[in-house]
Amino acid sequence: MASRAATGATLPMLALEHVAELSSVAGEDRALLALRNQARELLTPLLLPDRARHLWRYTDPTRFLPDTDPTDLTPTDVGPTWRLEEPLSVAGLLAGGALRVVEMDAQARKAGVAVEDLHHAKAAEMLGQAVPPGHGFVEDINTAAWRGGVLVRVPAGVALEHPIRLRVVAGPLTLPRVLVVAGEGSSFEIIEGHVGGDRSVGKVLGVTEILVARDANVRYGLVQRWDPGIVGHLTARARVAAGARFHLSLASFGGSTFKADVGAYLAGEGAEVETAGVAMGGDQQHFDHHTEHIHEARKTSSNLDFKVALTHAARSTYTGMIRIARQAGGSEAYQENRNLLLSHDARAESIPELEILTDDVRCSHGATVAPIDPEQLFYLQSRGLANLQAMRVIVYGFLDQTLARLPQTTRERIEALVAARLHTE
Repeated sequence: MASRAATGATLPMLALEHVAELSSVAGEDRALLALRNQARELLTPLLLPDRARHLWRYTDPTRFLPDTDPTDLTPTDVGPTWRLEEPLSVAGLLAGGALRVVEMDAQARKAGVAVEDLHHAKAAEMLGQAVPPGHGFVEDINTAAWRGGVLVRVPAGVALEHPIRLRVVAGPLTLPRVLVVAGEGSSFEIIEGHVGGDRSVGKVLGVTEILVARDANVRYGLVQRWDPGIVGHLTARARVAAGARFHLSLASFGGSTFKADVGAYLAGEGAEVETAGVAMGGDQQHFDHHTEHIHEARKTSSNLDFKVALTHAARSTYTGMIRIARQAGGSEAYQENRNLLLSHDARAESIPELEILTDDVRCSHGATVAPIDPEQLFYLQSRGLANLQAMRVIVYGFLDQTLARLPQTTRERIEALVAARLHTE
């Protein structure tokens, strides 16, 4: 949406005229409506980030603006948005897309794991703890206009053997919201998969918040494999309490333009965060990944390993921030981003950043952008492998160390996607 100023310049605009109606039809309480209105006020007027800022230097923010008012109701919005189906499948329909829990076993139900419609849950006081209003304009659009959301609540002390799986199916405009609340001392894995879409149209603006209580152990996987044509922005942030562990797995494969904002606040003493991810791009795909590990407490530790492999004319940008607060002495952090270019036309940028406000830390980072090693290729070809087979072996080797860091269930799923992608190139 755009308007023309007196000077003749085209300025972006965003209409959010039906926030109250959307909230009412969804059956929300006043607290959720107040949160939506707070986000709407932050978007009025709409001030897009300066393209000179490095976080938006490589990706045009106007690409993520909805073409119409995202709060405008359609006939599909009328009536119940969620229903509970057997066996243990929870589905929430949203305009042009769907978010559903596709797997949660009987053990989880018996242990008291709750999966709720976020529209009806009493969750306003928890929303915004990891992605507060003002985090960014895309996140504020989601907060004002999201429809179709899920709250996953795992009680204290519960350890689940099998993962909980969420699936978000992309539509013309999809605005999912996920809130995961891990009780004290709980241990589980949750996988959020983004699929579907259309080869010519479709936007996804998603936000996920994970609240990890003291001594909990949460493994969260964000896997994006959209069809070509989808433009998407996904934000996933965790707040990690004292003694807790959080493992974030990130895998990016699909869409035409994709920007991710993922990370964690290490909010309690002794909190540990590990992020491991892979991205594979081809054709003219555009990837832009931003990660943050924000150390707010003493003796916290974080580790990040993110690998990117590109072919054809694909583009990738990675920016990674490690921020250690003045009061977070005794902390350790490491960040590594490696990029492998499989064609002359592929391009990658890597921008690691450190912001350290105390001397009592150990921090380091590494970043590379390089083409495939011709000596490795020659060696494999001399052993009888065809050129394409040799390149596949090299890519597998490049990604192997990162894949080995992932939880087993997530790793198996991502390895299958890597294999499928390599065999279609």
